This record gives sequence, C-alpha cells and structure tokens, in this order.
Amino acid sequence: MTLLIMLAVFTKIGLFSVGGGYAILAMIKQEVVLNYGWLTEAEFFDIVAVSQMTPGPIAINAATFIGYQKSGIAGAVVCTLGVILPSLLLMLLITLSYVKLRHKPWFNRIFYRLRPLAIGLIAAAAIMAGRDAIRDWFSVGIFAVALLLTWKWKINPFLLLIGAGIVGFFLG
Repeated sequence: MTLLIMLAVFTKIGLFSVGGGYAILAMIKQEVVLNYGWLTEAEFFDIVAVSQMTPGPIAINAATFIGYQKSGIAGAVVCTLGVILPSLLLMLLITLSYVKLRHKPWFNRIFYRLRPLAIGLIAAAAIMAGRDAIRDWFSVGIFAVALLLTWKWKINPFLLLIGAGIVGFFLG
C-alpha cells in the first residue's frame, strides 16, 4: 500500500465524516476493514480500544495507529495529516465565515440541522461496536452494570475500565 493511497483514504475520511470522533469510526471501519482490507475487524477494534485509552481525539489516534501499523512512522504521519487537514481547512473557512455571518438566522440554522446527522453516525458506530462486543448474556450484563454505574451513580469510566481489567484478569 502506498502512502499516497493512505493519504487519499484518510483525507476522504476526514472530509466526509461529520460528528466527531465516534461518528468517524464507522467510516474508518468501512474503508480500512471492508473496502481495502488493511485490517481485520478484530485488529480494528483493538486499535479503537487503544485509541480510546490514549489521550487525544479518538479519530486522530485511530488514524495514527492504523498508519503506523501499516507503514511505520511515515504511515502514521500521512494518515494523521489526511484525517485532520480537511477539518482544519474547513474550520478555518467556517470561522472566517462565522465572524462575518454570525448574526444571520439562516446561518445559525445550518448548524442546528446538522445535529441529527451526527447523532445517526454515532448511533451507527455504537451499533457496529455493540454487535461485535456483545456475544452472550454475560456481556449484556456487564454492559448493563457499566451503563447503570455511569448513568445513575456517576462512576468515573476510568474506574470502570480498571475494574473491568481486574475482572478480565481473573476470569481470563
């Protein structure tokens, strides 16, 4: 695989993904697992897990790790630049436009209308990850307990990860 192809793929991902980190994962999976076969699903979700644990935006971390795994440091740099440059340039254009148009009602409605799209992309990523992660009733129970602990009692997700690691160590 050439660096130019990787740059084109991750630039396309960065350009056409809307909704932030978790929403972009669906498109990354589509490209690197299904379209190009650069990773297996298991490898992809391993990279997603490491990307979640690493400080910084998950999409950039995932792009960096995928690039590094496939083509070393050059691949990491190319994939990272590919995924961030479209957003960087678009945000620069939007910022300049916003400064000029922020008091126009039609301009504010554009941002309001993008919300359902972002929610749909995040839901798609969650459903895809859930299909692969939840394989039995034990997994459903773990999910339910984690959801309850974070939602009802506001337990820090980091503590849940530590607890899950300890449970996994003793069960595995």
